[in-house]
Amino acid sequence: MKLAPTTVWYLLFDVFHHWDFFNHISPWEQKIYSKLFFNKDLKNPAPILELLTFFERFGEYKQLTVRYIWEDAWWRRKHEHIPWLEKLIMV
Repeated sequence: MKLAPTTVWYLLFDVFHHWDFFNHISPWEQKIYSKLFFNKDLKNPAPILELLTFFERFGEYKQLTVRYIWEDAWWRRKHEHIPWLEKLIMV
């Protein structure tokens, strides 16, 4: 059985509480992070290496930071319409 990088990422965080493990960004996450942190156009997202470097500032809490970012994005989506985010997610 093979696991995708994102699956490993979720397991390390949710099951084993490795809050510092963050070394993979999928293309759709790249677009979301680029918009949230650099206000980049969805068609021209920030390079993945630039995003990974950005998250280094959170040290041993990189993955925990990403989790909170997702929680905040979904909470905001629940309470307000975010057109650019709607384009990127499958509902």
